[in-house]
Amino acid sequence: MKTDFSLFVELLIHSGFPEILTYGLKKEQNLEVGHWVWVSLGRRAKPQLALIINIHDKKPPFKVKGVEAHPANFKLCPVSLENLLWTAKYYCTPPGIVLQSTLAKEFPRYLEHLYNPPKRKLRTFSPDCDNPQAPPPLNLEQQAAVEKISPLLAGDGFRGVLLHGVTGSGKTRVYVELVRQHLEQQGKVLILVPEIALTPQTRDNFQRYLGEPVYLYHSNLSAPEKRATWLALLKDEARIVLGTRSAIFAPNLNPSLIIIDEEHDGSYKQQDPAPRYHCRELAFHHAYKHGALVVLGSATPSLESYQLAKQGQLHLVELKKRALNTPLPEIQVVDLMAQAKQDKNLTLSPILRETLTEHLLQGNQAIILHNRRGFATSRQCLNCGEILQCEQCQVPVVWHKQHHGLLCHYCNRIYKLENPCSCGCEEFEMGGAAIEQVEEEIRQWIPQAKVLRMDRDTVARIGASEKLLNAFRQGEYNVLLGTQMVAKGHDFPQVQLVGVISADLGAALPDFRSSERLFQLLTQVAGRAGRAQQGGEVILQTRNPQNPVLQYALQHDYPAFANYELPLRQELQYPPFKKLLAIEIAGKNLDRVEKLCSYWQQVLAKQKDIEALGPAEAFIAVIKGMHRRHFLLKGDNTQILRHISENLQKTTPEAMQKGLNIRFDIDPMGFV
Repeated sequence: MKTDFSLFVELLIHSGFPEILTYGLKKEQNLEVGHWVWVSLGRRAKPQLALIINIHDKKPPFKVKGVEAHPANFKLCPVSLENLLWTAKYYCTPPGIVLQSTLAKEFPRYLEHLYNPPKRKLRTFSPDCDNPQAPPPLNLEQQAAVEKISPLLAGDGFRGVLLHGVTGSGKTRVYVELVRQHLEQQGKVLILVPEIALTPQTRDNFQRYLGEPVYLYHSNLSAPEKRATWLALLKDEARIVLGTRSAIFAPNLNPSLIIIDEEHDGSYKQQDPAPRYHCRELAFHHAYKHGALVVLGSATPSLESYQLAKQGQLHLVELKKRALNTPLPEIQVVDLMAQAKQDKNLTLSPILRETLTEHLLQGNQAIILHNRRGFATSRQCLNCGEILQCEQCQVPVVWHKQHHGLLCHYCNRIYKLENPCSCGCEEFEMGGAAIEQVEEEIRQWIPQAKVLRMDRDTVARIGASEKLLNAFRQGEYNVLLGTQMVAKGHDFPQVQLVGVISADLGAALPDFRSSERLFQLLTQVAGRAGRAQQGGEVILQTRNPQNPVLQYALQHDYPAFANYELPLRQELQYPPFKKLLAIEIAGKNLDRVEKLCSYWQQVLAKQKDIEALGPAEAFIAVIKGMHRRHFLLKGDNTQILRHISENLQKTTPEAMQKGLNIRFDIDPMGFV
């Protein structure tokens, strides 16, 4: 039967169909932009959930099907929809892919709960916010910071603040006061932290003093917690949402205050899959377009944010002292080149071992950082010297005792330790001490040590990181040994010593951000020591004690580091002075990869408004059997770079792109 439609809708399919589709709409259906509907897609028998993003009366030159209103009659707020479509445009990603990435897979079920609550009783979760306590009084610096920021809570348009406070300066206490005042103004708040492990501690700090439910939003929530958050958002009941990167898309929240704690952290940038967004950029867009205050907090701000503050585009507010007036920890450097002459087989220098023992005997706790997973980072043949590499990836495999084999950290393939070398030799040397070896050494040399190891292998299960951190906080362990995740914002009052096994790791990577990352990591992990009354100490082991980045970290001198690094960035035309677009072309057929690279190299050479570097082999040239080549484009703004990426995809013959994985990354954080 023929159906005539007077209106037509453009919509996105919830399940991830990338493109915008057109369907017919009857006037009497009374649907609007933002409403969810059911549609028939192709020959699929099951109706698909879809979001209306536009309504018009221009009849398309093809037959269209109709839509069926969803019984929940739920409407995504215009702000959330606009942010979604902007993300798709800015990050060169089909809008359907962005929609799928922003919604929980259980979203259709949550919609159903709005109009048809389940008959069976579900486990419920309610944030515990009874009996709020009075927060500790603000110290003079904190009070001054609040007085500078508070007037910005109300207003129109973009307002931005960089809260630069040394580690332990009490930035969270400032956040709590700002949120309290904003709730009194009937505002809504989004709080972002870089790691899931930080959410319990942060939620407790806010709920304890505000008496307001704080809803968590991240990928490791239990089913009841996730349901509680989503239903609170869909019913417009949530006033405070706390989460990691993905919480920037919390639907229908429309926050008028966005706090990004540890804003420098690389985890705020989505790497894979698309959209490869950065929370800071999305927060800025939201504030510019819809009016909000964005507060960026860090002891080691990103150079992009610091430069914006220097230029006056962000208000710079500083906390120069620790909240309890304790001194910043003293940092001692141990030269590993001298240590190697004494005992190259030990990862802990004598001074670190002795200092750790003293602190444990005094009842203190310690954090030891070693940013290498596994037991040993390589297996070398004693006959021919060959280092065993993964057959699918051009990287050495890593010995993991708990896996009883050699693991590739890129494709997760496990090789037997005893497999002979290609030369036939069965005798090997294991080189490069990793975190499991450090754990074994501490247990062997220091009987008092109760070691808790925290890395990707030990926190893989849902809730594992929270359980481990609580055990350490409650004193069940006195040594927290971990990778970089232990450096991120944790507050352990009994930690008086921080040791870094190798302060050089990552410094030699071919990446313009490597110095910045090293300074941030060392400063942040050092800041875990002596946060209570006693003060603390830090021991850094290094093979290059004269590294200027290390010297700035020793002095806890971020401005000096920034003044050293920014001129180098400007000279080489890297952010914050230029915008970047990274392009990766990967494929199993190397000839096809190089053919497309050659074609695009010729196209890019004709572009006048950009500087194009490449093509070049990626730092890791092969991953999972895919040969990888990189381009890096520099431009004055992202609009130019986006236009080029769109043209490359549209004007290149499909046959040349077939069988290749092509990755466009606006504002990339790394190039490995």
